[in-house]
Amino acid sequence: MDSSSSASRAASTVLTRPSVPRAALVVVLAVYALLAATTTAFTASANIVTALPIVAMVVLVLVLWPLRARPLRLGPDAGHPWRAWVIVFSAVVAWELVEYAARGSRADHPTFSSMLDAVNRFYGLKALVFFLWLYLGAAIVRRGGRRQRRARRRAEA
Repeated sequence: MDSSSSASRAASTVLTRPSVPRAALVVVLAVYALLAATTTAFTASANIVTALPIVAMVVLVLVLWPLRARPLRLGPDAGHPWRAWVIVFSAVVAWELVEYAARGSRADHPTFSSMLDAVNRFYGLKALVFFLWLYLGAAIVRRGGRRQRRARRRAEA
């Protein structure tokens, strides 16, 4: 057996097997989402179960993210750094306003909140949506923390 085949096999094993901390995070988030799905919207328990991950994310961002943002590339070819978010936000607001103002029932002209209400009627879907929300938050925190570690390594080198 040559070393290149064992190296490629080891690389494929690393790529396919999730790390223990990531797998543990997924399990914790899934259990938390299942717990959160048992609450009724706008009750004290639902508000607390929703607020805890938000507070945790704020704390983790303050601890893990850099104090200074990367400098923006300025110039005619740099583009607008927030253009995509402005477009997405504008599209969501436009959708909500048009659907809210339209005559007829919510079934004919659903807003995002009425579509989410329909999803929240089913325990499994509610848990899945809550899990995806938690996982997205964890991914955002992780990505920002990774940038800080890379910047620290470059500064030390």
